[in-house]
Amino acid sequence: MGLRDWLKRRRLEKQCRRLLRDLFRDPALLKGTSLRPAHSSRCVFIDLEARGGELTVIRFGILRHPRPYAFSRQSHEVIEYYTWDLPASRIQVERGINLTRLQGNDSCD
Repeated sequence: MGLRDWLKRRRLEKQCRRLLRDLFRDPALLKGTSLRPAHSSRCVFIDLEARGGELTVIRFGILRHPRPYAFSRQSHEVIEYYTWDLPASRIQVERGINLTRLQGNDSCD
């Protein structure tokens, strides 16, 4: 990758991070997803797709600590991978991975 390509990629990555910050401030974009403004601090930019220098897809992840029941002390670390299709304005979960169980544990207390 040459310097010019690297600079273009870097510019697109900055744009992605800005769009992700804006995503968590816009209730209309979050509507229909399980994402909330509080998840902004757990959002990790993963990758992007661009066509003709314009962003088309942003991939990001959210680290969660869900509890099976509201009163339970048991929790799991789960990373969820999302794809945001910008032209269609659609966000969907690609997959979720239970990190706690990958480490051979059943829960974090």
